[in-house]
Amino acid sequence: MYVKRIVLENVRGFRELEFLLERPDGSYAGWTVFTGDNGSGKSALLKAMAVALAGPDSARSLQTSFRGWVRSGEPEGIVALELVPTEGDDRFVDPGRTKWGPFWAELHVVNGGKEPLLQRGVKYVKKGRTALRGPWADQPTGWFSCGYGPFRRTSGTSPDAQRLMVGPSRVARFVTLFREDASLAECENWLKELKFRQTEDRQEDAVKLALVERILNDDLLQNGLRVDHVNSEGLWLRDRADIVLPMADMSDGYRAALALMTDILRHLVEVYGLPGLVAEQDGRMVVQRSGVVLIDETDVHLHPEWQRQIGFWLKQHMPKIQFLVTTHSPLICQAADPGGLFRLPEPGSAVAPFALTEDDRMRIIAEKPNVILLSPAFGLTHTRSPVAVRCRQRHAELVAKKASVGLTPQEEKEGQKLLPYVTDSESWGHPYAQDTTS
Repeated sequence: MYVKRIVLENVRGFRELEFLLERPDGSYAGWTVFTGDNGSGKSALLKAMAVALAGPDSARSLQTSFRGWVRSGEPEGIVALELVPTEGDDRFVDPGRTKWGPFWAELHVVNGGKEPLLQRGVKYVKKGRTALRGPWADQPTGWFSCGYGPFRRTSGTSPDAQRLMVGPSRVARFVTLFREDASLAECENWLKELKFRQTEDRQEDAVKLALVERILNDDLLQNGLRVDHVNSEGLWLRDRADIVLPMADMSDGYRAALALMTDILRHLVEVYGLPGLVAEQDGRMVVQRSGVVLIDETDVHLHPEWQRQIGFWLKQHMPKIQFLVTTHSPLICQAADPGGLFRLPEPGSAVAPFALTEDDRMRIIAEKPNVILLSPAFGLTHTRSPVAVRCRQRHAELVAKKASVGLTPQEEKEGQKLLPYVTDSESWGHPYAQDTTS
C-alpha cells in the first residue's frame, strides 16, 4: 500500500492542502520530506494521515478527543488519502467486484455538542472502492503502515500508553505518534521474547532474531558500534574497543535509532510473516514488502553525520517502503526522491502549502546545509548568527561612511575588529574552516 494523494480541508491550521505523492515515474516508495517552521502543522499532517490509515475505530483509540481538529468557524474537517494497493502484498476482504486500483480512505471530523464526531466520508470515495474492505478491515491482510512521534525513547511508558502498545496491532503501530507518554520499549521486549523462544528450539523465532541482528549490523550504527547479542536482559552492543554495553546505557541517539528500526521490523514481521519478507541483495538483507512509514522530526537525537545517512540507509534496506517524514534538518532533505519535498508555510501565512520544484530538489541534494537552509524548503534569509548579522551591518555602515566623509581613528579600529565577521571563513586559517568538497 502507498499514499498517492493527501487532501485536508479545514483540519487544524489547514484550510486546504492537497499533495500528490506520486513520483514522476509513477512510483511511490522512497523518501518524502515535509518541512516547515514550528507550528506550521507538520505533526498535525502526519497525525491526520495516521488517522485515515488506521480507520475510524482505531483512530478513536489513538486520539481520545478531536476537539481543535476542525478549523475555527467551520462545521467540519475532512481528511482523505488516496491509497494505492500493492498486488501480492495487500488483499481486500470479500472483494466482490472491487476494482484493483487507487481508492480513498476518507474521514470527516464534524463539530457537534461537546465532542466532535468522527465519521466515514463520501466526498471522494467512489462506489465499490472502500477502505472498509482494505486497511480498515477487522483482520486485514497486508496494508502495512506505522507511525512514530519525535519522542522515540525506550522507557518511561505510562500504564495507559502501555495498554495501547500491546493492544491491537493497528493501534500499537501509531501510538508514539499521538502519545508523548508512550515509548518503544516493546521492541526490546520482542527481541527478548524471540531469544527465549530460540532456546526452546523454535526455528522461526531464531530466524527472526538473526534477521534483525543482521540488518541492524549493516552500517546502521556509527563509530564501529555493533549489535553483539540479545539475552533475557535485553539488547547488548559492542564498541570498537571491544566493550559490551546494554542498550539502556547508550546515548539517546543510538537508542532511538535502534528502537525505531527494530520496531519497524517487528511490525513488518507481524503483518507479512517471514516468507518473502526479505531477500539478500549485494550482501545485505533487503525488505521486499511495501507499506507506509510516518516519522515525525526524523533528525531528533541524531548527529549530523547520521542525519545525512539515515534516509539513504532506510531506502537501501527497505526500497519498497514509502517513508513520509518531517524535519528541521537540511541533511534529512538530501535523501528526498523526485517529487518528494514539500513545504508547510509559517503559521498565519497567506501562502498555501506547496511542493518544491525538481530544480529546487536537485539544488538541495547538491548543495551544502547552509545553502539548503536558504532554499524554499526552509526559507531562511541568512544562516549567520545574530551577532554576525549585527557586526556585518555595522561594518557596512563604516564602509559607506569611509567612502563619503572618512572615519575617525576609533572607527578605523572598530572596523578592523569587525573584519572576522565579514571575511570568508576559508581565509581565517582555522582547520575547521577548510572544506575539501568545495
